[in-house]
Amino acid sequence: MKFADSKALCENLNAQMIMPKTVEENNILSEIGSNFWIGLTDYGKNLDWTWNDDSKLGLEFFVEDEPNNELDPEECVIYLTSGWHDVPCQLGLTIACQKKPDITAMENERVDLTCVVKYTQNISKLFWTRSVDDISVAVSEYAIGGNITSPSLVFEHVKWSDEGTYKCHVTTISGLRQTVSMRLFVNATNMRPCRCEYRRTLEYWSSKIIQNRTREELMKELEPKLQMIKKELEVNKTQLSASMRKRTSAPDKRKSSETMGLAGATFIFIVVGLMILNDILTIVKHVKSAVTVWNSKKMEKQKIKDIKTKMKPKPCANKLKNEIAESYA
Repeated sequence: MKFADSKALCENLNAQMIMPKTVEENNILSEIGSNFWIGLTDYGKNLDWTWNDDSKLGLEFFVEDEPNNELDPEECVIYLTSGWHDVPCQLGLTIACQKKPDITAMENERVDLTCVVKYTQNISKLFWTRSVDDISVAVSEYAIGGNITSPSLVFEHVKWSDEGTYKCHVTTISGLRQTVSMRLFVNATNMRPCRCEYRRTLEYWSSKIIQNRTREELMKELEPKLQMIKKELEVNKTQLSASMRKRTSAPDKRKSSETMGLAGATFIFIVVGLMILNDILTIVKHVKSAVTVWNSKKMEKQKIKDIKTKMKPKPCANKLKNEIAESYA
C-alpha cells in the first residue's frame, strides 16, 4: 500500500503511522517485522524531515549512505532491520500503526477532537459522550460540532473542567456502529484544579441539566436538594457557640485517633478518681480526729464530775455529828 493510503488507513483506525523517535522505540520495531512505512517525510527534498505529527526529526537511524534520493524523488522512509531507507512514496509496502497518544493541552488553547472512523459513508447518527473516572458526565455546552454535519468536537478555549475520556459514537444507515475513544488532559495555569468530591458533584449536576429549561423548572427539580442544603446551613442562635464548634470541628475516624482518645479519657478518669479518693480519705481523717477530740472532752467532763461527787459530804455523816454534839451538851 502507498504511503498516503497507509496514513489514511491508520487514521481510520483512530491511530497513526508508527514513529520511532527514540532508540528504545526503534529497537522494538525489529520485533514487529521489517520493510514497512514509518511516519517520516521530506516533501520537497530540502533535508527537512518531518514526522506526521508535524514535529521535526531529532534522532535518526538511517543506514550508511542514506538518505540518498537514489530513485528521485525519495520523500518517504521505510524501516528495515539494517536501518532506515528513503524511498519513493508510491511504493506498495506493509503498514504499521501505533495508538494515538493522549491529548494534552494548556488551558484556553484550541483543541480539536477528531472523530475518525473506518466507514464514513451513509452515517445516520453521530454524537459524543464524556466520562470522568468511569462516571458519565455532560459534554461542555461550549463545545462546537460533534454531529453529522461537523463530526469533530472543537473547544475554542478549553478549560480544566473539560478533561475526561471522550467517545465519538457513529451509526451508519445499515446499523453498523463504530466508536472512537480518546482522553483529554488540560494543564491549568490560572487556578488549581479541584480533584475532589466537589468537582464530581458539579459534573453530576451539570450532566442533569437539559438545555433551554426555565428557571422555574430547574428550581422545582432542585428544591429537595436546596432544602437539604438550607437545613445543613441553619444555625441555632440560642446555642451559637455549640453550633460553631460542631461545624468547625473536623471529625477524625482513624483507628489511631480513637485509641488515643480512649487512652486520654482513661488517664483523665484515673487522675480525677485518685483526686476524689484523696479528698474522701482526708475528710474521713478529719471526722475521726473531731470524734476523738469530742470523746476526750466528754471523758474529761465525766472525770471532773466524779471527783466533785466524791468530795461532797454525805448526809448521814452530818446527822451523826449533830447527834454527838447534842449529847455532850
